[in-house]
Amino acid sequence: MGSRYMIIILGTYNGVSDDLNYIADADYGVNYVDGNGIFLGTFYSEYNTEEIYKLIVHIPAFLLFDITDGSTNIVNLPSKYFKGLFPEYEDIMDMLDINFGKNQTKKEKNIVIEEYDNVDDILDKLSRNKYDRSCLTEKEIDILDNQSN
Repeated sequence: MGSRYMIIILGTYNGVSDDLNYIADADYGVNYVDGNGIFLGTFYSEYNTEEIYKLIVHIPAFLLFDITDGSTNIVNLPSKYFKGLFPEYEDIMDMLDINFGKNQTKKEKNIVIEEYDNVDDILDKLSRNKYDRSCLTEKEIDILDNQSN
């Protein structure tokens, strides 16, 4: 499996998929969140940091981190970004006791309930649940109802 890396690419670069899939472990691929002018990705690779640098040095602006040693890294991301970059988080969330800031997680009988307080995150949650409003808490429904008035 190799080491776990995080890459941040600033600006636009069209060949990112080909470059990262070449160096990433084929069994795990690249997990990413792509925004307007910024690309955040994580992947496992057998290549070391220097080898990866030599393979992607042509990318105009990037930051590369070996995040294998969790004691040297801090991740502070809203849950939607954290989930996009670290999809295996659900398996380890209870073990790590991760706090997602504003996006509070309530635990009831080993069931994790996401609760958001902003419309964009609530709509993302609806999208993940195929627009079934039963996934929303009363607070989230109130926020959506008040938004449309």
